[in-house]
Order: sequence, then C-alpha cells, then structure tokens
Amino acid sequence: MLRQKYIILFLWFTMSFVGHGFADHSPKQLMRNFSAFSKLAETGMLGPFDVSVVKFGEFKKSQSPMTNSDKYDYLFEDKFNLAAIIMNNDEVVYERYNLARSIDASTPLLGMSMSKTAASASIGVLLCQNEILNLNDKAGVYSEFLRTTPYSEVKIRNILQMNSGVSPLGRADEKKFNQKARGMQKYAGEASVREALNFYDVAAREQGTGMNYHSSDTLALSVLIEEISGMPLSQFFYEHIYTQFGQNNYMHWTSDELGTTVSFSDLVMSARDWINFGSYLMQQKRDNTCLGAFFNEGVALSVETGKKNGAKYGYQSWVFNIHESPAMVLQGHGGQFLVLDEVTDTLLLTISINERYKIGNLFNDIGAITEQLQ
Repeated sequence: MLRQKYIILFLWFTMSFVGHGFADHSPKQLMRNFSAFSKLAETGMLGPFDVSVVKFGEFKKSQSPMTNSDKYDYLFEDKFNLAAIIMNNDEVVYERYNLARSIDASTPLLGMSMSKTAASASIGVLLCQNEILNLNDKAGVYSEFLRTTPYSEVKIRNILQMNSGVSPLGRADEKKFNQKARGMQKYAGEASVREALNFYDVAAREQGTGMNYHSSDTLALSVLIEEISGMPLSQFFYEHIYTQFGQNNYMHWTSDELGTTVSFSDLVMSARDWINFGSYLMQQKRDNTCLGAFFNEGVALSVETGKKNGAKYGYQSWVFNIHESPAMVLQGHGGQFLVLDEVTDTLLLTISINERYKIGNLFNDIGAITEQLQ
C-alpha cells in the first residue's frame, strides 16, 4: 500500500511538470509549477526531475513598502490572481499580492512566455551594438550551429516573429521540445536546446508565409544570442538589460546541461521587476532609443496570427489594439500579462494561475480591462 502511494505521488508530480504553453493546466497544477519555479535555484528540482538553473544576484526578502490602494480590487481581487501591479507615469499606483498563497513583493515569479520578450530584447541590444548588422540577415551568418539546421537560411526577423516556417503549423509536437530543452520526462538527464532544435531536419514551409507560435523559434534565438555574444542568453540579459531596471537584484533562468538558456519560458523575477522590465521597455519606446526603435518596428510590422481576439505578433511579444492604438503586450500561459499602454502611459502586470477571472477571460479581455485603468 505504501509503495502504491509513492507511485501515485510520483505520477502526480510528473504530470504537473510536463511544460508550459501546450496544455490547459488546472489552477492547482499551475500553482505547483509556480511554487517549484520560485524555489528552483535552491532545490534544482521540478517535480522529480533535476533541472539546471542559473541565478543572478542574491535573493532577499523585500523591504520595499507596498502601495496600498483598493481602487482596482474589483478587477484583480480574484482567486486566480497571484500578483497585480499598475504603474502610471512611472509611479506604482496599485499593487496587490495573494498573501494567502504566500506571494509577496519579493517572491520570485515565473513569467512563462513573457520570458520570450527578454530574448527579443537581447537580440535588440546585439543589433544596437552592431553585433547583428541587419534583421534581414540569415541566422546562419552568425551561428555555426544554426548553419547546420533549417534555420540557416531564415531571416532573424522571421524568427523573432515566429514566422520562420521551420515548425509545422500548430503545436502538437511542442511538448517534446520543452521536455528535451529542460531534460524532463523521457529526456531526464539529457537536457539540450540544440538537440531539441535538431528534431527538425527540414523546414515545414517557406519562411514568412505564416506565423506559428512554437517554442522552437525562441530556442533558436537563445543559441543565436549565445554564439554571437559568447555567453548564455540569461547572462547577457542580466548584464545588459536587467541591471538597467532590476529593483530586487535577483533573477534566475533554467538552462540545459551545456548552460544554454531555455528561452521560451522559465525566466523568474519578482513582480516589481517584471513591471520594471515593462517600464524600461516603454521608456525606450517612448524615447525612440535604438532598442526602443527595435520594438517600435516590431509593433509596426507585427504579423497576423488568426487569433479571435485580433492580437498580432511583433518581436517575441503580442500586439493588442488598446485605446484604438497598437500596444505591445507580453503574454504567458495561465494569464501572465504585461501591457504597455503608451496612450495613457500605463503599465499593467497580472500573474495568474488561470486566465478565467470573474471579470472575464484575460486573453479575450485584457485590452478592455486596461482601458478601465483611468
């Protein structure tokens, strides 16, 4: 009987950590994922699997005072919300945490697919440093490894926009990419981003002919950044970008056994640092700095996605119509959103274990919710 209980417990943990973005995980499962990722730098474990992780800075409980306001509780006082922050004119005007679930201002929180924008920001910095000469250059020009894959002839711009044509339409095979990159399930102990990319021998279709949201393109960006800069994406992001906005001075990010960053997800920062990342990006966009111009171009050239909510896709971030103007939005499975509303100079962050709030489905209604923040 005891042995049977251990087997059931092992299977329960195993099914909880099969990856992100390809399954409709229950709130309980997502909460277990959040807890495991928050502690990953000290445990090195996701469920029963050993996972490599690189941490930067030292985690400390935040002493920063929380902004007390109940103005927007009617929107975010929801059982599925873990954290919500609103920033207006560079000032935090609303902040709430799910204290009942032990979430506070210093809790390291998984950004899920919001992590992808950290990868594109790093590409933007390399472009600004002239390490990348043109986004229309082919990835094989800069990466010896990608030269041996279907990405060799793909323009960097098309990889940024999930428009490489490498992955077959749909996400049916995405699970094995996620598991191989992290070293989970049947790939336990064999984590390799490059071997995951080698799952594809040939491209599925011509590049630029249709956006397909898939982990493979963001993994290709991780390799590209690493081979250009000589350091993993996580380190490059920390040294060149995080240090420009980080408040808690702590982040961690998973990697494979060679240290290559698992870029499609897994960046962990405090809620304050997530919204500070958004504030940094919006300031760059507003000032039209080199990095800001990169993201402004991503919004202007965003591609159709076929989504019912009308969202387009820019440079590893989404583009929603808010206040009748295109707005850059970071988005992750389960209801992770970082909205850059430049019309009203407002930022909205939500960290959630399910997108189905009382006020509506975040994936359908995030634009309308943002428009209420006046």
